[in-house]
Amino acid sequence: MDSVLNCLVTDSIGPGDYTDRFLKASREVLSFDYGMALRSPYLALGLALEALGLQPGDVVALPALSPAYYGRVLSEKGYATLFFDVQADGATLSASSLEGSIGQAEKKPRVILLFEALGLIPDPEAFKAFGLPIIEDMSQALGGYRGETKAGSIGQLSILGLESGGLVTAGGGALLFAKGKREGAVLRNLHEKIEPELRMTDYNAALGFAQLRELEANIQKRRDIYAGFAQAVARTRHRLLLQEGEGECGYWALPVALDSGMKDASAYAKKKEIETETAFESSLMGKGLVPEGSCPNSRSLLLRTLLFPVHQRVGTTGAQKIARVLATLP
Repeated sequence: MDSVLNCLVTDSIGPGDYTDRFLKASREVLSFDYGMALRSPYLALGLALEALGLQPGDVVALPALSPAYYGRVLSEKGYATLFFDVQADGATLSASSLEGSIGQAEKKPRVILLFEALGLIPDPEAFKAFGLPIIEDMSQALGGYRGETKAGSIGQLSILGLESGGLVTAGGGALLFAKGKREGAVLRNLHEKIEPELRMTDYNAALGFAQLRELEANIQKRRDIYAGFAQAVARTRHRLLLQEGEGECGYWALPVALDSGMKDASAYAKKKEIETETAFESSLMGKGLVPEGSCPNSRSLLLRTLLFPVHQRVGTTGAQKIARVLATLP
């Protein structure tokens, strides 16, 4: 609150000093050489694709469980899509599914989009082996890692959404980062050309900066809440969607793959005054934008995955209440 009020007192609402400070701090915390602070993830994705030199008609490979706005960005820019699935026994992105999709495609993809749904980080080497540029969306995976690879370090370009409900929220906006000098130079040139109306405002940056300072502490709180909830789910016939391999997921939410009807579980939680969300209602699959039968594992998760909150504002009393509900889900 102090950070935002100080911004208001200075009468600096548009892009300015607060935005520059937030961007500099985020680059230092997340270990990137260059980044851009933008008004929305929508803009960040469009500029990332532009930075990689895509032309209308080029094919972009992306997960079926990516956010629905991905489809709008790709459509407006004239790109074709190639969808791939998650693992059969979880929700981690499947490199073998992408390989199969490429093998059946008439035109090969130019870029891979890796949206790390539910904070689950895929096998980095398996996706790098395709030899294609990667744009990694770590919005739900921030703070996670797989082996020695941190979320955000798989792709040449990385996106961190700062919308409501994010691991770091600025009340809106996104950060677009470059991993190497070449991509950094391209982003720098793009940043110099874009209009001020596309850049993050100081107001949003002040809120994001305050959250960034508490990032490690907030992740630890989420980790502790998640661990307690995992024990509760283990006593039921339902299961958590877990990350494969050694490492740690991003603690964005607690995803429960239900062994019963979604409506029954959701209604039960609501009756106990616990708010839940269907995990993939706003995804490309959820909006019916993925060809029928092309990604059956994603389709299955759409119908049976329910999210429970693990954000730090849950508190001790709230966490105990949610744990009791999880342990008794119908």
